Amino acid sequence: MILELDEVRKSYGEHEVLKGVNLEVEKGEIYGLLGPNGAGKTTLFQTVMGLLKPDSGSIKVKDRPHDQGKEIKRMIGYLPSDISFYDDMSARANLEYFANLADRDPDIDELLELVDLTGDQDRKVGEFSTGMKKRLGIAQALLKDPELAIFDEPTTGLDPEGKNRFRKHVEKINREKDTTVIISSHITGEISPLCDRFGILNEGVIKASGTKDELSRKAGTSLEIELEAKNPDKAEKVVKSLVDSYSRDEDVFEIYSDRDRSSILKHLVDNGVKVKSFELKESTLESTYLELTEADR
Repeated sequence: MILELDEVRKSYGEHEVLKGVNLEVEKGEIYGLLGPNGAGKTTLFQTVMGLLKPDSGSIKVKDRPHDQGKEIKRMIGYLPSDISFYDDMSARANLEYFANLADRDPDIDELLELVDLTGDQDRKVGEFSTGMKKRLGIAQALLKDPELAIFDEPTTGLDPEGKNRFRKHVEKINREKDTTVIISSHITGEISPLCDRFGILNEGVIKASGTKDELSRKAGTSLEIELEAKNPDKAEKVVKSLVDSYSRDEDVFEIYSDRDRSSILKHLVDNGVKVKSFELKESTLESTYLELTEADR
């Protein structure tokens, strides 16, 4: 196990952000941390990085206590969601500058080649697209040749081609450099093709963890219902009184419940809600994620 968190808590004043996080990441895997905005993902990463001190609980990196300072920090590379560089400096100059700050002497040529920026190494970063800056961010996160790399919402702001290219680079460093990767997102489709296992973080707690198949089975099946509703907000109140977890898109509700399908439909009709159509859907990682996060709203 490369990373272990046991009951980690962190508060800002009276606001508790991490409420007893338990997390295990295995060496060599790509681990996806899913959670809505405000779930505590960035605070969790900054705590693991040592940028924030936990109020309680323990963090171990390769069975070593987290408080071993520089030795632990050198084992972890970090790509923050709000990455920034010196725009008037070239890509190479930026990497050399940050390597000097970290007191490291990495193979800059190798890193630039790894992220397909060899041909752009002398261009000023201010001329880079968002995707190119993200790729440069990967290189920066690898300057210390870390055993563990953490990428916080790295696909935000990328177009579909950029997202696909980013995923390929993550797979490449995981495969070629044997780097364990933790990558976060609030959108399951952004990272689901990439990761070996997932954790779902909401309200400062890991609600569930496992492979895509394991998490998909947790939700069972869901019922998608399209309603004929003159007042959809009123219809939503009826749905809410019936089940704990659901999602809504206009007049279409996806309901996650162990209740019998016929009893759900009867309850809606008895309360004056007309059902236009319905479909029983097998669960997915997305449906499990929605069930575990929507229920806390």
